[in-house]
Amino acid sequence: MIARRVRSTAFGILTIAACVVLARPDVAFAQDEVRRQIWLDYNPRVIWPSAFEAYGDIGVRTELNSTGWTRFVVRPGVRGPVGRFRLGGGLGTFYTVNDVAANTLEFRPFQGINWTWPSGRIPLDHYVRLEERFDFETADWNLDFSSRVRYRLQTEFRWSAVQSGAHWRLVGHAEGFLTFIGDADEKFRFGVGVERAFVSNARVRLDLTWQVVGAPFSGAPTDEFYIRLRVYQRWAR
Repeated sequence: MIARRVRSTAFGILTIAACVVLARPDVAFAQDEVRRQIWLDYNPRVIWPSAFEAYGDIGVRTELNSTGWTRFVVRPGVRGPVGRFRLGGGLGTFYTVNDVAANTLEFRPFQGINWTWPSGRIPLDHYVRLEERFDFETADWNLDFSSRVRYRLQTEFRWSAVQSGAHWRLVGHAEGFLTFIGDADEKFRFGVGVERAFVSNARVRLDLTWQVVGAPFSGAPTDEFYIRLRVYQRWAR
């Protein structure tokens, strides 16, 4: 009964917040304009008995403002355990169709490490990733190179669903981006999500994320808000 109330309350709050920000972002954030985005992702994953896995995401993202953009994403990767850590890497490809500027094509190799500490009922998951960004404008194909490091802290609260073997999760996460080579904006993200896992090795997750682009104390950061719907599917070899 308690788990059902938590699930209903969390999902209800998430849905109401999404509707308010999509309809009236100026009310939600107390300013004239917030950039609004929708992200849709499919996330397949294949796991071998050694716990080595291949994973990735295929998705589309779009900004709803009048001068917005649409971005297509393909990002495969691999990872595996090394002691208490998991090491991995991959390559992201991003093609962005812009309404008021030239389209861009970006290749983004990445290397990452994650670990959980402390573990327990409400664990803390840490993820550090290094990214190299090769960004081309399709009008002239000039290269803009930058490199950044990002750190994500995530926690979760899980409870069983009515269906045996399935569960719900409430997920909270915060993430920071720091560019140390090249010219790119810093970013900070704060979000919450509700996830439903099924016995068919599939999961569906709805995330609401607030993103601050630019130095937060510079006096002119940009607020962005996006809703992200993610479908996960897993296979074991």
